[in-house]
Amino acid sequence: MRLPIFFKLVAIALFFALLSLALFTVTSNEPSGLIYVYYSYMFIIILGISFFVAGSITEPLERLRNGFENIMRGESAYIEVNTGDELEDLAKAFNYMVDVLTKQKDMLKKSEDKYRSLIEDVNDWVFEVDENFVYTYSSPKVRDILGYEPEEVVGKKPFDFMPEDERKKAVEEFEVIKRDKIPFCGLENVFMRKDGSHVILETCGRPFFDEKGNLRGYRGVSRDITARKHAEEKLAYLASITDHTVDAIVSLDLDSRIVSWNKGAEMMFGYKESEVIGKPLATLMPEENWDSCRVNFKKAIFEGYARDIETVRITKDGRRILVDQTLTTIYDSNGEHMGFVAIMRDITKRKEAEEELKRAYRQLEEKTQELLKSQKELEYLANILENSNDAIYSVNLDGVITSWNKTAEKLFGWTKKEALGMPADVLLPDEIKNETSFLIQKIKKGVRYISYETRRLTKDGEIIDVDLTVSPILDEEGKPAGFSVITRDISWKIKAEEGMLKRILKFDVDRGKVYLIKESAPDLALEVFNDLVKCGYSGTIITRKLPDELKVENNSTHFWLSEKKGKNTLSPDISEIEATIMNLPNWNNAVLLELDYIILKNGFDETFRFIQRLKEAFYLLKKGIVLLTLDPDILDERQIKLLRKECSSVKPKHHDIPSEVYEIFRYVYMRNRVGERPPVRDIMAKFNIARNTAKKRIRYLEEKGLLKVLRDGRIKVVEVTEKGKEFFYLSEDNIVQP
Repeated sequence: MRLPIFFKLVAIALFFALLSLALFTVTSNEPSGLIYVYYSYMFIIILGISFFVAGSITEPLERLRNGFENIMRGESAYIEVNTGDELEDLAKAFNYMVDVLTKQKDMLKKSEDKYRSLIEDVNDWVFEVDENFVYTYSSPKVRDILGYEPEEVVGKKPFDFMPEDERKKAVEEFEVIKRDKIPFCGLENVFMRKDGSHVILETCGRPFFDEKGNLRGYRGVSRDITARKHAEEKLAYLASITDHTVDAIVSLDLDSRIVSWNKGAEMMFGYKESEVIGKPLATLMPEENWDSCRVNFKKAIFEGYARDIETVRITKDGRRILVDQTLTTIYDSNGEHMGFVAIMRDITKRKEAEEELKRAYRQLEEKTQELLKSQKELEYLANILENSNDAIYSVNLDGVITSWNKTAEKLFGWTKKEALGMPADVLLPDEIKNETSFLIQKIKKGVRYISYETRRLTKDGEIIDVDLTVSPILDEEGKPAGFSVITRDISWKIKAEEGMLKRILKFDVDRGKVYLIKESAPDLALEVFNDLVKCGYSGTIITRKLPDELKVENNSTHFWLSEKKGKNTLSPDISEIEATIMNLPNWNNAVLLELDYIILKNGFDETFRFIQRLKEAFYLLKKGIVLLTLDPDILDERQIKLLRKECSSVKPKHHDIPSEVYEIFRYVYMRNRVGERPPVRDIMAKFNIARNTAKKRIRYLEEKGLLKVLRDGRIKVVEVTEKGKEFFYLSEDNIVQP
């Protein structure tokens, strides 16, 4: 019979109470044994109740406690209580709970094993990071993707596996994700594998939070999309090629209807893509080509392609064009035939060119004999060039000769074998040994063409005058690699010209020199300058004086020194003045340069260095004559001495003829040298003199036997006599040494 614990306790208590009452009644008639019997009864009652409680309550509760402890340790537990009361029900409930928990644990373990196996077998990398993006879990797939073991990844951040340039971008992206606390997907980043190679991972993740709603991290999945990205790039590249090729690429379905239409087709036929999609390819063909088209389609089906099909196509505007077509069958992923691709190239112009080429070939055949006849003439011309009087050689930027022709061998005396590898300075006289380095500097600065007259040294020690043309030699990048030199011996010409100029000039000045003239004799500088211009020099004046303050030849160029820009003005900056003088186009220049303002603006030392460079350039390149004017009061004695040492002095020539008469004599001589006999009226106009004055001076020269007046029709012309010509051939012994 099932009794609750409460009824059991009441029944036991009632039983012992009745027992105690019965004992008390029996012993109450013996007062002497009352106390002893009372304590014996009480002990029996308490002992009985204790045994009952220990057997019916405490022991089952201890079993329950032990069962709970086993569950907490993860062990199995089963409690057997047969008390027939609530404790027995509690034990059954406990056993049921344990059974349910055991089943759920088994299910959970199976589920965990299932999903762990799924995570470990999936091709993607599953991971978990905390709120600071530190990996707290990594699936084994990381071995295949990055080459690291999972335990090598845990404790690190994603940025630790990224290249430097990718890291900054990724940090910014992850900060936004952390701030917004939202799921993300499609995040692409470059990671570095353990072997140093790069992979591209696409990552998706979801945030997880604690019980208070605080972000605890993200659980995510990363997929290696490197191959996909490369495939996308390749597909984009191929699509770009298809889209931008000039060939027409048209895809067709099984019914030969147009499915795709690239820009090349649009340019070739004139149809927009929307105008032709779904239309049959026959739209582009003349009707007479339909049968041959069917044959080509059958060939493509059986053989996989039909190529080298030259046929006619019709454009939107009705033009007929010739195309070279290749027709290829295409298949789907299952190998099923799904359509065709037609690639067409417009060969209309090529065909026309072929016809033109055939005509040209016939003409070429006709002219072959003429060319054969011309071959001997070309060989003859090549022989002339090889044996030209011009010596041609080249020099690299180290100043070493790298080529040397036969004429150079004859002119300089060194054989080609001797000259190759020889320093170009060997060809230079001692006074111009730095000419090669000077040319190299000019070539490096971008000068494209230099032509000037200079001197060269032959193998036997003879110094000859030559005319040089220097051109840069450029490397593959267009940078200077050296220069070529075309050299012509002009010793005879130089001697003749210098002798002639020296004879007809009023002053003893030499080309290639710099002369200093003090302003104590200001007219001297202008007189020398005008004399040079009259004798054929190209005049350039750089001064602070205005044009109307100077009495110079009209064909001279005037630059006014000023810090303000304007027409024919020149800044007092030395670099600008130097560039202007060095870029003068001629090689017989007469330059009159006023130093006062330049020294005032730039200082003596810088001006002095400029004069040294000017002297060096004019001497080496024979660019002409420089006349420097200076007020000596603005400099001290030391500075004056330095200038005198650096510059030459102007020396006048002595002759018995008055200067105004000598001017006419020299004018007539120079006109006669070029085959002209000036009329008397030209002399009057040239020197702005009256007829009587002109006749008087001409008569003076006639009386000395230097000139004669002839009639050319109704005009009187003047000519130098043989004695007059000899006057200019006098030696330099007549020069007065100041």
